[in-house]
Amino acid sequence: MNMTRMGSPVKKIAICHYRIGQTDGVSLEIIKRKKMLQEMGYRVKLISGTRQTGADCIIPELEFDRPKIVLIKKNAFSGFELEDDERVYPDEDALLEDIHRVAGGIEKKFLKIHQKEKFDYLFLHNIFTHGRHIAAAKAFYAVAKKTDIHVVSFNHDFYESYEGLYTPRTPRIKTYLRTYVPPRLGKIRHVTINSLSRDLLFKKIGQKAIVFPDTFEFDQKPWVRDHYNQDLLNHFNIKANDLIFLQATRVVERKAIELAIDVITELNKRKQQLVGRELYNGKRLDEQSEIVLAFGQFVEPASRGYRQKLIEKMNAQGVKYRDLSPRIAYQRMQKDGVKRYSLWDAYVFADVISYPSTWEGFGNQFLEAVFAKKPMVIFEYPVFTADIKDHGYAYISLGARFRRAPDGLKTIGRKRVKQAADATIRFLLDPRTRQIVNKNHQIAKDRHGEKALKKLLERCLNPHTA
Repeated sequence: MNMTRMGSPVKKIAICHYRIGQTDGVSLEIIKRKKMLQEMGYRVKLISGTRQTGADCIIPELEFDRPKIVLIKKNAFSGFELEDDERVYPDEDALLEDIHRVAGGIEKKFLKIHQKEKFDYLFLHNIFTHGRHIAAAKAFYAVAKKTDIHVVSFNHDFYESYEGLYTPRTPRIKTYLRTYVPPRLGKIRHVTINSLSRDLLFKKIGQKAIVFPDTFEFDQKPWVRDHYNQDLLNHFNIKANDLIFLQATRVVERKAIELAIDVITELNKRKQQLVGRELYNGKRLDEQSEIVLAFGQFVEPASRGYRQKLIEKMNAQGVKYRDLSPRIAYQRMQKDGVKRYSLWDAYVFADVISYPSTWEGFGNQFLEAVFAKKPMVIFEYPVFTADIKDHGYAYISLGARFRRAPDGLKTIGRKRVKQAADATIRFLLDPRTRQIVNKNHQIAKDRHGEKALKKLLERCLNPHTA
C-alpha cells in the first residue's frame, strides 16, 4: 500500500492506452482524468505504447501501428487472402499462436511494472473493445485474473461500430473475440461513453456499465489570440480575413470530411452574400478572401488513401485547404527546433467548426467547439442523436442519413448540402450568434464540466456503486 508522509494511505492508479499525449479524443480524455485524479489525491502513472508524449511507462507492443499488430488485425478481420505483398498467416493456428505470444509479452511487461509500482486501480482505455489490437485484450484479462488490482475498463469504441471494418472472418477468431473482446469477468467494472454502447455491452456480456460521457475543462481561461499564436495564420499562408472552417479531428474515414468539402463548395458559389458584411465575430470578407478548410490533426497511417481522395475532391471542386497538423501538438512546445501550437490555438482563428463524423463514441471535438464558442456544422451521428441532440444545442445540421458515392466517399445529397450552406450563412451573419454560442457553452458546462467529471470518477472508483 502506498503511504503519505502523514501515514494515511494514498491510492495509486495506472491509466493504460495504446497511445498517450496525442491529440486524439481518448488521449485528451486521459489527460483530463489524470489531472482531476491528482487533484482528488491519487497518484497516477500513464502507460502506453511507443507513440506517446508524457507516458511514465512504455510497453512497445501496445502500439497498434507496429507491423506485427497490423498484420494480426488484417488477418483477423480480412481473412488470409490479402492482395498486398505482406507476409500473411497460413491459417488460424498460426494467427492465434502469434496473438497469444504478443498477449503474453504485454502481460509480462505490465506485471513487471506493477511489481514495482503496486497499483491499486488499473484504468484501461479501449483495450477490451477496440478491434485494432485484440491481443492486448487477452493480456489484460490475464492481469485482471492474476492480481488484486481493481480494473475499470473505459470502453470508448466497440469494433462492431466501425461500418464493417472489423468483421471477424473465421470461427476461432469469432470465439476469441467472444472470450476477450470484451471478457466476461465480474471483477472488471465496465464504463461506456454513451447509452448505445452501454446497451451493446449488456447484450454482449450481460454486465451493466456506467455511462461516462466525454467532459471538458470549462472553467479554464478562454482561448484567445496572444503573443504565442498570433503568427499561426502566417505560417500556413492564411489571410486574416479568410473564412476558416476548422476540421479539428484526425483524418480517418468515419470523420466523413468530404461532407464539409461539399458544404464549402456550395458556400464558394455564394461568397458574394458574405463579402463586405460583418460576421458574428467582427470579421469582414473582401473579394480576395477565400474559404479555407484547415486540418488540425494528423492522418492515421491506415487512412492515407482516404486523405488522397479528399485532396482530389478538394482540388476538383476548387476548395482551398491547409494542413496545420505538422505544427499542432497536444500543448504548446518547441520540438526539434520547431514551434508547435496547441490544438486550442487552431480553434482561436476558426470561424466555423466542421464536425461531419458519421460515427463518434461521444464527441470531444463537439465539446471543444462549444467551449471555443464557435458555430458548428454537424452530421447527426447515432450517439449525437441518442445522447446529445435533446439537450438544446443550436448547430448547423447535415442531417442523419448518408449514402456512398461511386468513389466510396459519403454524400448527403445536394438538397441537404444547400440547406446546410443556407444555415451557415445565417449563423455567420446573425448578430444573435454570439448569444447562441454562449448558451451552448452554458449547457455543456453544466453537463460536461469539471463537477460532472469528478462525480463520474468517484463513481468509477467506488466498487459498491452501480
